[in-house]
Amino acid sequence: MSIYKDCDIRGIYPNEINEEIAYLIGRASGSMVPLGSCFAVGGDVRMSTPSLKECLIRGLIESGVRVTDIGIVPTPLLYFAIDYLQFRGGIMVTASHNPAAYNGFKILLDKMPITTQDIKEIKKRVKEKNFRTQLGHFDQFKNYQEEYLQFLKKFSIQPKRNLTVVVDCGNGSYADLASRFLTSLGYQVISLYCNPDGSFPNRPPNPSQPEYLKTLCQTIIQHQADIGIAFDGDGDRVVFADEKGQVLLPEHGMIFFIHHLFPKNPPGQKFVYDIKSSRIVADEVQRLGGIPLVERSGHTYIKTRLIREDAIMAGEISGHYFFREIHRDDGLFAAMVFLGYLSSHSSPLSKIIETYPSPHVTPDIRLQTRSHPDLMSILEKSHSKEENLTTIDGIRVDWLEGWGLLRKSVTEPVFTLRFEANQKEKLFEIVHRFLCALPDVEQEILSRLKNNSETKSNGNSD
Repeated sequence: MSIYKDCDIRGIYPNEINEEIAYLIGRASGSMVPLGSCFAVGGDVRMSTPSLKECLIRGLIESGVRVTDIGIVPTPLLYFAIDYLQFRGGIMVTASHNPAAYNGFKILLDKMPITTQDIKEIKKRVKEKNFRTQLGHFDQFKNYQEEYLQFLKKFSIQPKRNLTVVVDCGNGSYADLASRFLTSLGYQVISLYCNPDGSFPNRPPNPSQPEYLKTLCQTIIQHQADIGIAFDGDGDRVVFADEKGQVLLPEHGMIFFIHHLFPKNPPGQKFVYDIKSSRIVADEVQRLGGIPLVERSGHTYIKTRLIREDAIMAGEISGHYFFREIHRDDGLFAAMVFLGYLSSHSSPLSKIIETYPSPHVTPDIRLQTRSHPDLMSILEKSHSKEENLTTIDGIRVDWLEGWGLLRKSVTEPVFTLRFEANQKEKLFEIVHRFLCALPDVEQEILSRLKNNSETKSNGNSD
């Protein structure tokens, strides 16, 4: 599969991503902006990051860019530095939540997020070696951690009660920052995996898989903590767990923010959510007088929509939370705001979540594209006359009773399917309705869902 994705560039090191590729991507990216443009460059904690970052910077400079190296940092800190320094753009060397063997590049060429067309242009320039040759400049190496933390503090809410917080950095890019910052706000912090280690020895860098957060949940119970927080490898995603050691559904995370933001603002505020989210998100936004806006999954698409619509907030079930105040996502900013809101409640987090509607939605179900090459075209044809057909990101069909979604992953050679029903007992009926043109696929999906349900009922869901 190509290293050039919809929103970024990533692949396995060194077979797909290596120092030569890093240099060429620097040359291509630098050639796409005006001569003398200022860029910030950062990188995550992966073992391959320092050498890739060095070659990337060399490529940028040889294409006429002025570069400031901000070191090993979380991705949100790079975004902050670009704004703080009023730079044209920047590049983060990271593979985000991918396993340790991967690395890649998150690229910002201007104030708006990078587009799929920009990625295609970088790919084309790399292939054709179409670069501007004019020497730029290496300005300095400077770490902007303290400036970043001071910036975040301007938006902090003074805790209304003492909270004990377990912070799981997963040995990632927030390892040196998150616990220190949250402690400075007045929270009692218990640190877990808060030493940087690019081999990710304790858990994979993707916290959106609850099975990876067992130790976090056990630590919450052991220390009778009020909440647990887990970050991904580069710090732009965050996942929450309650005082019982239960990982929150991402939709419930969104609703927690929605319940605190919307009553404090004039009616008509917009909230952007990704197409994979349960209907309960849109329903709660509307119930509180807001306007829900569905968008295709992916950081670039959600962030762009947030900015263009001047939405109050946006959420993605992968754990990205975007805020109007900063015009972007930021895992530590989201954790800070979440804790401030939670401290204003006398009830524990689990009791708050109990008041929220519970969705009857499946997890992502993945099918290899090579095994089902015609899946998308067959489903699109079979549902072409449906009144509520959405094609902004694959195929989604909505009925009164629920919905079905098929989309192609932008990071793996797989199709992702997801289903929701208004009533739990109707879920298999929704699967049939969506996949009736593909009986073999329908049976495979139903079999997986039945096995998953049986596993949970036997108490072996871990």
